[in-house]
Amino acid sequence: MGQIVDEAGYQKSLEWLVSKAQKLDDPLIDESAKTNLRKQYDLVSEKVKEYRRGELVANFPGLKEQYKILGWTYQEMAPQTEQQTYDKLEEAEPTNTPTEPEQAPETPPEPPKAVPNLSGWLD
Repeated sequence: MGQIVDEAGYQKSLEWLVSKAQKLDDPLIDESAKTNLRKQYDLVSEKVKEYRRGELVANFPGLKEQYKILGWTYQEMAPQTEQQTYDKLEEAEPTNTPTEPEQAPETPPEPPKAVPNLSGWLD
């Protein structure tokens, strides 16, 4: 398997991992098929991690040294410009959160109601 090229390939790889994880959990699967599938699963999983680390290194170059210290591999990517980052923010769906909480209109309190005198029938 080669490297993951773009975000669509990344999402496709994640979907593949989820579908194959369900097959790996099947107790009726043949052991040799399970071993081969596990090898493929581990390879794709590692490529997904490398892709995500590569994106993080492109956005935060200081992580490159940290990954070297940890011995983690990452996929080399071109650093994103501010315009590309801004374009991604524009594509995000706007949230529907109000900026100010709504308050109920103020209504004057009702005057207390007269309580009927029920002791009048005792006379």
